[in-house]
Amino acid sequence: MGMPLTCAFLLGVAGGARSTLPAAAVSRAVRAGSLSTKGTVFGFLEGRNLNRILVGLAVTEFIADKLPMTPSRKEAAAFSIRVVSGALAGAAIGGSERATAGALLGIAGAIVGTEGGAAFRSWLASLFERDLPAAVIEDLIALALIGYVSSQLKSWDLSAEGGLI
Repeated sequence: MGMPLTCAFLLGVAGGARSTLPAAAVSRAVRAGSLSTKGTVFGFLEGRNLNRILVGLAVTEFIADKLPMTPSRKEAAAFSIRVVSGALAGAAIGGSERATAGALLGIAGAIVGTEGGAAFRSWLASLFERDLPAAVIEDLIALALIGYVSSQLKSWDLSAEGGLI
C-alpha cells in the first residue's frame, strides 16, 4: 500500500475519533499546496472560507465531545458521519487514479477509529475513573495522526498520478 493510501486509512481512523478532522486536514493540505484537487470533484476544498469553517467545526467538536450530553459516536447518525468523512478524505487523498481505494480505506479507518476509539476511551476512562482525561488523550492521538498524515503529504510527490503534488 502506497503512502497516500496509508494516509487515507489514517485519516479515517482520526475521523473515528473526531468526525470533522479528516475534512479539515484535507482542506488544510489543499490550502497549503500539499494536495491538488484542481479539476476534480474535490476542487471545492480549495476555498479559504470552507477551510475556516471546517477548522472551526473541528475545534467545536473537540469541545463538544467533553460535554455529558454529547451522544455516542456509535449511534447511527454519528457513525454514518464518521464513515462519510473518512470516505471523502480518503478519496481526495487517493487522487484521480486511486479515489475508490482511498475511499474504501478511509471507510475502513473510520470504522476502526470509531469502534476501537470508543473501546480505548472507555478503557482509559475506567483507569482514570473519569472520562475527561481519556477524552483528552484521545484528542491528542487523533491530532498526532493528523500531524503525521500532514507531514507525509508535504513530502510525497505523486503529481504524475494525480491528487498529491
